[in-house]
Amino acid sequence: MLANFKGEGMSRTLVAGCVFALCALTGLASPAAAQFPTAEQFAGSQAAQAHVATAMALAGTDLVEEAGSFCTATGPRRPALNRRAAGLPPEPNRVIEPTRVFDNLYYLGFNSQNGWAVTTSDGIILLDTLNNTEEARDVIVPGLRKLGLDPADIKYIILSHGHPGQTDHTGGAAYLQETYGAKVMMGGPDWDLTLPAQKPERPLANRDMDVTTGMKLTLGDTTLTLALLPGHTPGSLGVLVPVMHEGQQYSAIFFGGTQMPTRESAAAFEQVFNEIAKPLKAAVAINAHAGILGDTVTWLEERRRNPDGPNPFFYGAERFDRYLSIMLECGKARVAAQEEALEEAS
Repeated sequence: MLANFKGEGMSRTLVAGCVFALCALTGLASPAAAQFPTAEQFAGSQAAQAHVATAMALAGTDLVEEAGSFCTATGPRRPALNRRAAGLPPEPNRVIEPTRVFDNLYYLGFNSQNGWAVTTSDGIILLDTLNNTEEARDVIVPGLRKLGLDPADIKYIILSHGHPGQTDHTGGAAYLQETYGAKVMMGGPDWDLTLPAQKPERPLANRDMDVTTGMKLTLGDTTLTLALLPGHTPGSLGVLVPVMHEGQQYSAIFFGGTQMPTRESAAAFEQVFNEIAKPLKAAVAINAHAGILGDTVTWLEERRRNPDGPNPFFYGAERFDRYLSIMLECGKARVAAQEEALEEAS
């Protein structure tokens, strides 16, 4: 059975309709032009620090590390950037053992970046595809087989975001699309940016579908809910994946990015969190760069060592509600500091 897009017509460019008033956000400027405040501007802004104080109050005693990561001038960054800023040598890139994180959610990739496989009763939905054909062929495909999964069952590929001229998340999609016939989805604004900039030696996948906020992708017994979370790129996505924990269903959010460089971007995040994520009992955060949203590699080791033990990826609905609120407050803090800096410079 093919996937069913509930309530939507299916075409090359699938228009699900903006469930919220977010359509205008697709015209946001490229994140390459997005600016963040300096550390001094962030620390010196009273408005920013008021948001930080709110975030730290929400953190209580159990989310202090997360609040500390989000409430900086840049927000959480890839470990490689943090090491560079600290003057440390880069950590060698290595393939991570494919890992089942939840019953239907699997990690595939490196210690630096990764994809995720969502299994359903009618096939696999792949979230991101690594850098290029070689990594899709030599890391994702054998990783699936090692997990006992058949790469021929990949029916859909959701690309969390795309950068013009850069293929760190999208590079393997063309190979998987051509080899297995998978349909490829990405936010419309990012298709618009990346396709004209593709390089002949690294072609992007064919544009099968555009993701819009509120779209639901059903494959077999599993329904994913998708939304635009513009900021890191204009078409960055949030993908809500149903997962089971101790007999109850929650949602994992796959983030294409957590940056909120403008008021409009922060408003989009807030609306998606309140009207989609929280009603779907979001309790897990994942993304495509290990180490940005927690100690991913260590957590994966724990899952492999003790798959029936406590799951470090699981926050719980109440705790994760505060996690999302912290992310928003810290994003608003950066916006406030940047706006003050721009006013002072004008």
